[in-house]
Amino acid sequence: MIINAIRRTTSFAAERINSVFILSVAALLMQIPSFYGEDIVNARNNYLNGPRTDFWGGISTLIYAHVPDFGFRWQIWLAIFQITLTSIALNIALPRVFHSKRKNFIKYVAIYSALTFGSQMTRDGLMFSLLIFGFATLNSMLNRHRPIKLIVWPVLVICLAMSFRPWLAMAILPLIFMILKVYKIRFARWVAGGLVISMTLAPLAFEYLAAKSLRLEKSFPQQQVMLMDVAATYCYTTNTQTGERSARVIQNFSDNPNYKSFVCQLYRPDTWLSLTKSNNTSSLGFEADFKLIQPGNVEQYNELESRWVEIIIKDPVTYIQNKILFASKLLIGSDSRNISILNAESTSAIILGIYRFAYDIAITLHLFSLLACILVLFLISAKQYLNNRSEGLNIDQYTIHILSSILIWNSLSAIAYIGSNGRYTYALSLLSLVLYLSHKGQQHAKIEKNE
Repeated sequence: MIINAIRRTTSFAAERINSVFILSVAALLMQIPSFYGEDIVNARNNYLNGPRTDFWGGISTLIYAHVPDFGFRWQIWLAIFQITLTSIALNIALPRVFHSKRKNFIKYVAIYSALTFGSQMTRDGLMFSLLIFGFATLNSMLNRHRPIKLIVWPVLVICLAMSFRPWLAMAILPLIFMILKVYKIRFARWVAGGLVISMTLAPLAFEYLAAKSLRLEKSFPQQQVMLMDVAATYCYTTNTQTGERSARVIQNFSDNPNYKSFVCQLYRPDTWLSLTKSNNTSSLGFEADFKLIQPGNVEQYNELESRWVEIIIKDPVTYIQNKILFASKLLIGSDSRNISILNAESTSAIILGIYRFAYDIAITLHLFSLLACILVLFLISAKQYLNNRSEGLNIDQYTIHILSSILIWNSLSAIAYIGSNGRYTYALSLLSLVLYLSHKGQQHAKIEKNE
């Protein structure tokens, strides 16, 4: 009996080392050449050497400006932290082994994908590593029947993660309630309502307090959303009056008197940055002298905000049409199709390209997109129906909660839209994949225990 227990422990440890540990080390060592990140460097420099504005967010500035910078580049320390959080979460959440080779293969793909994305030097990479750690810890505490009051800690980690994208906090709630429902945790309605309000407001509070504590100057990052809406309205609307209102707003952001006559040749709905520069064939020969509202210019920002609201109120149909367009682009994502190994020139770039090859293929084929996630969930339900038609088409509660989260995430992202980069949505699709596999593993464990 003791020998069997030792064998099970050894097998368990070996499997963990072979999957999570080895892939964690590979995620760190193989990607060292790519650990830079333009946005996070800008957020750090903005505080340490720059004007100290809130353009990159209070939480981002607080964290990135205080990562240690000794021994290694600060990004490497950050990568170690993110990979450690992600690997601990995967170790906790995923089952030791599935009975089918197909599910085991999917598990290894999930580990590889989560570690690769979780190690990215972007706000989304750090957000994901905190998110998956928070959910894995919450799941573990409930599974081990820890006191309910202790779940406040993983919930706070989840709220901290969502403070990088506080407008999306509500989208995480279905996943929280999904886990609570699995463990039959019930609250009074007022407690459940308080949880909803707290988890929605806490990320906003963290972001606000971080900006205030650092004394960051207001730079109006929300103008990016307004500009994206106004540009789409100007370029796509069939309402002449709405188009004229939008033209007056757009023209205020350039000293070129002819800007409004060619801005639609620059504009792409993939990113607001196309208003300043574009690689469109139709935009060749055009140059844009484009300037955002400068930090502290409250008067100009208030004017933009009032005109943006006026455009929406007087023509809500165009606004809704634009949001539907943005939502459809977010469903697929628009990261660059880049198989890095094909462009590798140095030895380190070749090694990195080999490691990232499968990930690059997945990005190119949009396999981590929200749409792909939706299709997979429906295919699973369809397969179950085909295997047992007598029960009819049955979509389980886990799938319904994940689909609800996707719907809310996509809708809120479309409202606060500044571009359709896939990384804005990969955190949710990869988190859903890990949680789904964790759920299936727990189901198998219960079946084995009953047998």
